[in-house]
Amino acid sequence: MEKTHTKKSLIALFVRWYYLEAPIGILREYAAYARAFAEIFPFLFLLRTLFSPWKNIVDRSPMHGIDLKKITEKLSLGLLACAVGCVVRLLTMVMGLTIELLLLIGTIAYLMIWFTFPILFVLGSLYCIQSL
Repeated sequence: MEKTHTKKSLIALFVRWYYLEAPIGILREYAAYARAFAEIFPFLFLLRTLFSPWKNIVDRSPMHGIDLKKITEKLSLGLLACAVGCVVRLLTMVMGLTIELLLLIGTIAYLMIWFTFPILFVLGSLYCIQSL
């Protein structure tokens, strides 16, 4: 009598683990990877500094009087440094968002395979038995 009770409890434990505990673990791992990628690609910092000069490249030479040549040199260097910084930061954000999206798609696919595996296993077993 106790063996039947033990079998039922083992099956209940397995079902609980398979459909509740393991998916929660998968989602926790996803969250850990998403946090790690968010630290590697700091989106808020990149947005705040989007139009900052790249590597703080600015012309700090002193100006004496009004020299149009020096003013245009400083302006063009500043605009170029800001444009390069903007492009690099935008590409970094796009790469980070792409990686985060691929991680999300991979996690969803993993969970879908996890949940459908028992059904596919039973159907595959039935197909193998019928083909004998």
